[in-house]
Order: sequence, then C-alpha cells, then structure tokens
Amino acid sequence: MRIGIDLDNTIIDYTEAFLYGARQLKYIPEKWLGQKIELKNFVQSHSDGELKWQKLQGKVYGQWIHHAKLYSGVFRFLWRCRQRDWETIVVSHKTEFGHFDRDKISLRDSAKEFLNSGQIWDSDGEGLLNELRFESTREQKIQTIAELQCDVFIDDLPEVLENNVYPLESRRILFDPVNQYKTTALERVLSWDDAAEVLMGEWSELELNALAESCGLSAVREIKTVFGGGNSRVFKGSADKENEFALKIYPLDSSHDRLHSEFDGLKIIFSDDTLSIPKPIGANRGLEAATFRWVEGEPISNPSLEDIDQAVEFLSSLHQCRNQVEFENFPCASAACLTGRQIEEQLNSRLERLLAEDNEMLENFLNKEFESFVNKMLERAMVLWPNQGFDLVINREQQILSPSDFGFHNALKKMNGTVVFLDFEYFGWDDPVKLICDFAFHPGMELNLAKRKHWYEKTLKLYGDSLLSRLSASWPLYGLCWVLILLNEFRSDIWERRRTADPAVKDSQITSQFRQLKRSKQLLKFIDHSVKTNTFEFL
Repeated sequence: MRIGIDLDNTIIDYTEAFLYGARQLKYIPEKWLGQKIELKNFVQSHSDGELKWQKLQGKVYGQWIHHAKLYSGVFRFLWRCRQRDWETIVVSHKTEFGHFDRDKISLRDSAKEFLNSGQIWDSDGEGLLNELRFESTREQKIQTIAELQCDVFIDDLPEVLENNVYPLESRRILFDPVNQYKTTALERVLSWDDAAEVLMGEWSELELNALAESCGLSAVREIKTVFGGGNSRVFKGSADKENEFALKIYPLDSSHDRLHSEFDGLKIIFSDDTLSIPKPIGANRGLEAATFRWVEGEPISNPSLEDIDQAVEFLSSLHQCRNQVEFENFPCASAACLTGRQIEEQLNSRLERLLAEDNEMLENFLNKEFESFVNKMLERAMVLWPNQGFDLVINREQQILSPSDFGFHNALKKMNGTVVFLDFEYFGWDDPVKLICDFAFHPGMELNLAKRKHWYEKTLKLYGDSLLSRLSASWPLYGLCWVLILLNEFRSDIWERRRTADPAVKDSQITSQFRQLKRSKQLLKFIDHSVKTNTFEFL
C-alpha cells in the first residue's frame, strides 16, 4: 500500500500557531479564540484582509511554525503503516518562501525541521515517512500524486481531491477535523483514528506485540482483545517477566491527556502495598499507549456497604497523597468544576453538542422539557451558593485528587474480597462535591437509598461538613449533567468512538437511543421531585 498525505492542516495542526501569529500582528483582540477557518474569515473581513491573511500564512508556516503541533494520532497512524510495510509519502503544495517575507525564511526547511523534531521525517530514513515532496503549485502537486501512483491520498482540501485531473485510480479521503464539510460526497474522516479505522481496521498481532514491547515489555508471548471499554482499546497479553499485562490504547482527546492522567497519576500513588490499583509498567507517549499489570477479578454488579467502605478507604489514601510534590502542578481532572459557573458551562456545552445532532426526538425533549428546568436550577444554585461565590474558584485546600469517573462500574473484586479500582483516564484535581455527586448519580451502579446514604455519610466525614452548603446548592446541576450524559448515544462522535473501541457494537444505536432517552426523562423527574419536596438523599 502506498499512501500519499498532504502536510499543512493534515499532518500539522496550525490552530495555535495562527492564533499566536494573528495576535503578534494585532489582527485579532488578545482573547479572541476560534478555528483556522473562523480566523481566516475574521481577518479577511477587514481592510486589506486578503493581503493580511497571506502575510500571516507566510509567518506561521515559517518563522512561527514551532507554535504548531502534530495532529493527535498522526504519529500512531504512520507508525502502524511502518509496521505493515506500507509506504507513506507527503506531497505538499508549499512554495519555498512565504508571501511578503523580507527575511526569506524557507518554508520547506521549516517544515522539515518541524517534522524532524516530531520524529516524523529524517533525511537519513530514520523517520516514519518514506518520502517528502514539495511542489510550488496545486497542479504540480496533483501531477506528483499521479506519478507516484498513490493508492490513497489524504488531504484537507476538497479542491485537491475533486480536481478534474486527480488520478481516478487513487482513493480520495478528505481529512476534516473541524467537521466543516458535512455535505461533501467525498469519503471523509474526522481524525487520524478515523483514518486508521477506515484503512487498517483491527490492530494486527504484529502491531500489538510491537506496541507492547515499546511500552516496556519484553518477549511478549501472546496478546488478545478485551472488549467492554467504551473509550480506550484494552488488550490482555502475557510476557516472560511481567506475566499477564493489560495494554491500553488511548483515544484521541485534545482536551485532556488521558495517558498522563492515568499512567503518571497511578505511578505516583502506586506502592508495593497498594492493592487497590493496577501497577503501571510502561508507556509510549508518541503512540498514546501504556501497559499495566493485569488484574484478575469479577465485576461488581451489586456493591455492598463493605464495598462502599473500600471505595472511601481508597479515596482516603488518595487524599493523603495530595501534598506530594509530584502533584503540585498536576492537571485538573477532565471536566473539573472548581466554580459554579464551570458547571453551568458544562451543561451549556453538552446541550449545544446534543442539539447539533439534528434529531427531532432529542430536540423535543431538550427544548420543551430540559432547558427551562436548567434555568430554574441555575437560579436556585446562585441563590444558595455560599458567600455568593458562584464564579469564585475554590482554593487548592478545598480541592481533592479525584479519579473522576469513579465507581464500581470501573472496579473488580478479587477472590479475597479486595476491590481494585480501574480507569483513571480523567484523574486530576477537582471539587470533592463533583466526585460525591457523580458517584451517586452514575447510572452504571444504581445504588439504592441505603447505599447512597452510606456513601454520603462516609464521604462527608472524609472531606468535611464545610462543603455541605456547596453540595446542597449544586447537586441538581450535577444531576442535570447526568441527564445529558445519558443522551450521549445520540452523539455521532461518541458513538463512533465506542464502535471503534468495541467492533461488536454495530446496528444497535437507535435501540440504545430510545432506552437512554427514557432513562434521561426519569432522572429529570427525580431531580424535579426531589427539589420540590426537599428530600434529596438526606441533604
């Protein structure tokens, strides 16, 4: 297989570089944010906008290219191509120098240096690319694609792939990371994980063995897929020294470094006498994968009060680690809420994303039942929030190290009764109130009244009654977040991620949507009733 790939805005993500450059040239206000297409429209809407845009492009592709980054997943895609002995060639439409560049900085040399620093390209053949070609015009680029006889070409511009002289025998794949070409007839991928799924499908045994060895293992004997995860791919293997291990391949997530949260977080807190988490073995950050000691145990479908006690004991031991120097600059948990306003922002973000799916059944529920109730609960929270501090960030002393997606849905019970907690992809600093509410609301556990009461009593004793007023003000908002999370089956991006993580998931989306909408409505009614009767779980 010979795969041709465009460079700018396909392999290299210039989003931050363009924002940096536009601020340096004072084309945008200091706090302006947006994607490249939005920035282009903004700049071009002003006087001499086209000339300004060309000047910005020249600077970004040359002098300021170090502010760019590789698209998440591209390194892993190219690595897999190399494992399969597929040939990868970049064909880029890039002039030697930028428009209006008095310094005559070579755009091509700048690109080579950038790719070299990311271990993508090396003139000595040590990088992942087989060849790197630059052409001065789009027509020359298309001619080169034809001459190279690329089986596939991946580009972010439809005008390249739809050109009349584009070779008919070359498969065309449009790379569309910001989902701007929804109506195109071209085959389209939204990420490099998508591209890998389309072109490669399942990970081969050869790839998995090489990946496990790159994550600190040696002499891997066998490895097989373990289904059940909704996000990351998990594989079980055996090796000479580590016996059985888990290999985890993380999904692309530009908003949160899952590997760092889980692998580095567990590495800090793990000790030989720690029985409640899996032992980290090794990680490959470029390939976004890590290995852990395999945990053998049974799922916990009906947790006991003793299981809840073990959960709180684990949180207590984690709480004692909070002053370790390694955690001083550790990031926040994914979707952390350190202010009341951040809960509101999460609600709005989730709501907007669901409404973008253009589903009549979903829209009727959100517009007619959900939105008005959200507004009432926000007004209630602002009134009850302690010291009228809805926008104030709680200080570090009030924060905890939170596993975030914490509960028995991410745990196994060993033969001796010890509960081992798994999945720390969202681990980081957060408000204990969010952890308390998320555990109680999580649909994967369905705790009864007595167990939820036990959970509240134990965690309030651990973290202190001082958070009670904030808990009373915010619990309906966290519950409403879960109303929306239950509707994730309607989100095309999340459904695709789940299908990729578990190929057994195929044509059941509509059935899942009906089921989840029913559960979402039931939870909304429960929150409404609890607020009206002031009877929520002993608060």
